[in-house]
Amino acid sequence: MSIDLFLFSLLGFTLIMHLIFVNVIIGVTVLTVAIRYTAYLRNDPYLELLARRAFRVMVIFDLFGGVWGTILTVYMAGFFPSMVAIFTRVYFYPVAIALTGILVSIPLIVMYWHLWGRISPRSHSLLGIPMAISVLLVPLGFRYLFAGLNYPIGIDGDQPSYIAALANPVYPALALHTILGGLDIGAFVLAAILATRSNMDVRGVRIALSTGMALLIPQSIAGAYYYVVLAEYDPYIVNNIAGPLLGGKPSLGFVYPLFYTAIVLVVALTIVGAIALYNAMMGFVNRPLAITAGILSELILVLMEFVNDGSRYPYLFLSGNAGIPVNELLNEAIPLPLVAIYTMIASTLIFTAIFSIVLYYGLFRRYLPETEE
Repeated sequence: MSIDLFLFSLLGFTLIMHLIFVNVIIGVTVLTVAIRYTAYLRNDPYLELLARRAFRVMVIFDLFGGVWGTILTVYMAGFFPSMVAIFTRVYFYPVAIALTGILVSIPLIVMYWHLWGRISPRSHSLLGIPMAISVLLVPLGFRYLFAGLNYPIGIDGDQPSYIAALANPVYPALALHTILGGLDIGAFVLAAILATRSNMDVRGVRIALSTGMALLIPQSIAGAYYYVVLAEYDPYIVNNIAGPLLGGKPSLGFVYPLFYTAIVLVVALTIVGAIALYNAMMGFVNRPLAITAGILSELILVLMEFVNDGSRYPYLFLSGNAGIPVNELLNEAIPLPLVAIYTMIASTLIFTAIFSIVLYYGLFRRYLPETEE
């Protein structure tokens, strides 16, 4: 494997690991705030308990998402400093918005948890609104960077055009697809986690599954819209995604089979989710189906993100059918001997295993106890 392909793959792996957690954070945060506010309006103690359970899930995913975000940032800065320089110069304001969202969301998350039951239900419910907004600012800001990779406008010249960069035509479709996808994945994962409880939470699983199923259609429409936008501005990506079946002329033969696999899994998720929701509406939880729906939603995310990012290789920044190759953006000041590559692979796999074990323990052995206040 060449150095550029290895570092491209390593960067992609850490990005996907980060997004596995980020999408749950997006979805469960919004769902928590909505359930908590509904609990206040209806004076419903059960909905308030469900909101607390959902918020606990969000907090632990936020911890792991932050760790993977740090790893991703280190890899980007260390191996692709030219790309980071372009991002911070041309997309300074979106990056600043995303970082502001991170800095604001952390204290608001702490306040939201510790003020639960200590201030009025109305005040606590309203506190969730700025918390949810600050959480959403993070992906909305950072997605500008991915839009810039797909359609790098505003970069040419000594002085970057911030207005042109902010008017990137790829961004609206990508942002919409991201937010709806996060809401959908968060709902299905929450349903899966609630379904693991020995004291089965039928109503909670029903609420989470119904939310996930309701978002499948708009999310699919947003995905199709994003595909159409890519077809106009990124023919290189679309050719690799579409493959011969959809009339594409792919230069990468491994991308489009994964895309078709993801589409099949979307159909499977629709069927599994519908049956699981029907069972929940009948008064019982089909645990295997509910858990499968959560796993499928994350697996679809992994495949689609791999397709979206891997389809640009060997380029990072694309312009039509060509672009800036990966090897032109590598940090040539740091030579990578073979032992360093093996060390990075081993350490990444080891930490992935450790994080997975701790996540399992946190979610299913400690963080969601069967008896709660």
